[in-house]
Amino acid sequence: MPFTPAHAAAVLPFLRTSLPASALVAGSVAPDLPFYLPGSPSLPTHTAWAVVTLDVLLAAAAWALWHGLLAAPALAAAPRGLRGRLAGVPLGVRVRLRSPAAVGRSLLALALGAATHVLLDEFTHPGRWGSELVPGLADTWGLLPGYRWLQYAGSVLGCAILLGWLVRWWLRTPATTVPARPARWWPWVLLVTGGVVPGGLAALAAPGIGSAVYGAATWGGGTAALVAVALATAWQVRAARRGAT
Repeated sequence: MPFTPAHAAAVLPFLRTSLPASALVAGSVAPDLPFYLPGSPSLPTHTAWAVVTLDVLLAAAAWALWHGLLAAPALAAAPRGLRGRLAGVPLGVRVRLRSPAAVGRSLLALALGAATHVLLDEFTHPGRWGSELVPGLADTWGLLPGYRWLQYAGSVLGCAILLGWLVRWWLRTPATTVPARPARWWPWVLLVTGGVVPGGLAALAAPGIGSAVYGAATWGGGTAALVAVALATAWQVRAARRGAT
């Protein structure tokens, strides 16, 4: 599969619409989410039917997890410059579901994001209609078939586009003055360590380069997500206790 986060580049053109960005991004990565779960359950997430059913459910779960649990502690631990640029962004799930129209836009964005993912994967996997339809994708070029070259190239290009978009957003978004806080690097160190160590071990145990990359991405990403959930849960519990006193 192409590197999962790179799929988010495909939804960038839709940010000019009224569709919520976070739902678009959640949908764009949803079909690959089972690969990051323990045991990598085999679910039919890369089909046209899944785009409007299973993928929407997975995307909605990821979207709710982000806004309901992860976003607030991530912002609290972010550098001052990032907090200042996001100072006006409301937090929480409820504010994003304030009306039937908002719910409808979110569901549409989840499905649209998933559709871009499934469509792109049709050209980067063997035996799919896309890889069979386009001349050269099923042929071997050097060490790899064409669809595999496209898969790797798409991963690099997608990440480069996302990086460029983020740099442009940073330069164009004014930063509001926010209170200075002591630097909190330890959560990010734990998060990175929780991803790098299991991902590295999975890569070392893999029999080939392709499986090493896959193991590093899925094991590293999955364990990093678990660390993020644990840290965010602890932060939310602490914040709730402070609010109760």
